[in-house]
Amino acid sequence: MFRRWVLPMCIIILALFSLVTLRSIAPTLLSKQAMYFAVGAGIFYITSRVSFWNWQKVSPFLYAILVFLLLLTHLIGNVTRGATSWIPIGSFHVQPSQLAVAFVGLFLCGWVSQKPITTLSRMFQFAIIIGFPAFLIFIEPELGTTLVYLAALGSIFFLSRTKPIFIFVSVISVILIGVLGWNVFLHDYQKDRIFSYMNSSQQTKGASYNAQQSMIAVGSGELYGRGIGQGIQSHLRFLPERQTDFIFASFSEEMGFLGAFPVIFMYAAVVFFIIFAGAHAETEAEQFFCYITATMIAVQSSINIGMNIGLLPITGITLPFFSYGGSSILALCFQLGCVQAILRQHRKRETLHIR
Repeated sequence: MFRRWVLPMCIIILALFSLVTLRSIAPTLLSKQAMYFAVGAGIFYITSRVSFWNWQKVSPFLYAILVFLLLLTHLIGNVTRGATSWIPIGSFHVQPSQLAVAFVGLFLCGWVSQKPITTLSRMFQFAIIIGFPAFLIFIEPELGTTLVYLAALGSIFFLSRTKPIFIFVSVISVILIGVLGWNVFLHDYQKDRIFSYMNSSQQTKGASYNAQQSMIAVGSGELYGRGIGQGIQSHLRFLPERQTDFIFASFSEEMGFLGAFPVIFMYAAVVFFIIFAGAHAETEAEQFFCYITATMIAVQSSINIGMNIGLLPITGITLPFFSYGGSSILALCFQLGCVQAILRQHRKRETLHIR
């Protein structure tokens, strides 16, 4: 009985942290964020009531819808801060790339569980299934989202019964593609972020400005924080993207280490609980989807918090269930709703077994 409430409670706690922070640093966004969470709660509930097997049945259609939306983004998407990532729908903007891990993951889990990657043609098909959406996201350009997507879905490659030679070839291929991407596809501002991370002595007006302001915000929070509504970096707008990419720094400045630690703990709890759900799932497809979801949340939250405290370069990635934005919240609610459906199915099997 307790297991069915773990994910909803974790989502609610993170949502409350998000709303408290936005009420302080960007009160005009509070009502929209609350609406996103309310709609997300409905999506989570509906998704969890549909069996995971049924979601797998429609996964080829979901994959096709994702590819269509990503292509549509390049055709009619709005350019925001140099990236074409958003499709305008009235007063709202939808970011299809946020759906990539969930939709491709559903399709890929069933595909791999039916037949492991044991042949060269199978490996080539695997690369195409993952690679085409990744390429469309990367050229938007969304480097951070692409990295999370590849890390999450790439985990299947190592978890399934893949031949070691294919794992070796894939690692070499990733290195070569990374070198090619650096020299051909990466924009100058993206390279500057990495250079500024490696050389923090650059001028604050340069690429390292965001990272320095974020570290100042986190450091000034110290142990107890400045207090809600008392943050200097966020309220005086020294901290860029204070409501999205750097919301953790905004929160840490006002709540301090004692406030930031429970947030980190909540992400760790979500990740380990989803791994637990995967370990107790009965089919490989269910296991793979849980592990994909756990990897995604672990990587995304680690990258965001890492760049907020200066441990990782700036990649422009949001904090799950914390940063402002509807696309991310709704996509995550759908994905965790699928995990909840797996838990619900497992609970039913246990009940039937006991009887």
